[in-house]
Amino acid sequence: MTASQIKEGDRLKAVREFVREELCEKNQLETDAFQMAERVLVRNGKPCGFYFCIYGPRSVRLTAVWDFNKGSIFFYDSLGRRAANCPIAGLVA
Repeated sequence: MTASQIKEGDRLKAVREFVREELCEKNQLETDAFQMAERVLVRNGKPCGFYFCIYGPRSVRLTAVWDFNKGSIFFYDSLGRRAANCPIAGLVA
């Protein structure tokens, strides 16, 4: 494993933890009580972002998208409406 791979792994871990904490805090959920799925988003064959989804109680889904190009994380509520936008300087992929 190279130094750049370790750095990228640390960056993803930091973003993953931040997203989980924000989604849970905004929706009054315990941080580790629910499973979170994630998926790489691809455009024209190249990674362009990350999709995060917490499966909460009563089939509630809380999602966030990390847009690499814009350097922001977009948070969505349980109805799929954009609830917040968080620029993340220094964490652009």
